[in-house]
Amino acid sequence: MTTTSATSASSLSLTSLFNTTSGGNATNIMSVLTATAQDAATAIAQQRFTQVQTLLQNQYSKKVAALQAQSQPTAVENFLQVQISNLGKQKSTFSTLETQYANNSAILADLTTFLTTLQNAAQSGDSAAFDGALANANADVSYLTVVAGNPALQDDGVGQLNANGLGIKSSSSYDLSTASGQAAAIADINAAQANITQISVLTNLNQNIAASQLTALGSQYDQLNNQLQNDQFDQQTQATTQILNLKNQLNTQLHLVELQFSNTQAAAKSLENQQNNLQAVLSAPAPGTIFAIFA
Repeated sequence: MTTTSATSASSLSLTSLFNTTSGGNATNIMSVLTATAQDAATAIAQQRFTQVQTLLQNQYSKKVAALQAQSQPTAVENFLQVQISNLGKQKSTFSTLETQYANNSAILADLTTFLTTLQNAAQSGDSAAFDGALANANADVSYLTVVAGNPALQDDGVGQLNANGLGIKSSSSYDLSTASGQAAAIADINAAQANITQISVLTNLNQNIAASQLTALGSQYDQLNNQLQNDQFDQQTQATTQILNLKNQLNTQLHLVELQFSNTQAAAKSLENQQNNLQAVLSAPAPGTIFAIFA
């Protein structure tokens, strides 16, 4: 009887070591310890995963920064930029010149018409028509633009014309009522016409040269600009492709690391299940079963 009591006490002591009762629910000490260990392992795993994630992200950022630095303008691109800028300035210059010569050409054509009117008025002795045409001719001279000199162009003589005038006096200075007066007026008109004709020829020539230069410069400008844009596009495309590859690589690495940590947590869960199964064996049999006889 004493032996039976001692055995029962020992069994009770062993059972109470692994089982406690709280509100009618059995709490397994090993399960608690295993769960606690698993929680701690999960927290550590999460912390380490975060550290690895930060490390990989920093490496990715450095590589992207290096690629972006490489995509900055190269020496060749800078040289092309300088050339394009210079060509742009030259284009602007010859565009202005072409426009100025075109305007002067139109004014010179109008001036030629007034000189013809002057000649007719002088021959007919019409002082009023003569003075009217002279006023219009002098106005045209004032409208002419003195174009800035350029090595590619010739001096058109507009500057001298603007300074000296046509060299034709008023009708009263000639006395168009006399043959000598008419002859003197016609001589001055002919000299002015010859000068205007020469200026017109040089003006038209300079206009053509300016237009030709503008076309040539425009072609060079477009060619270099297209080359620069293609180089920049190729470089940006390569950098973008490499950055996308790095991003995919980062995502793959993070996924593999996450799987590795998941496998670790699965192993911890398996250990918990093993401990629960072991405890179930050690736990007291349910009352009313045949195994309760041996409890």
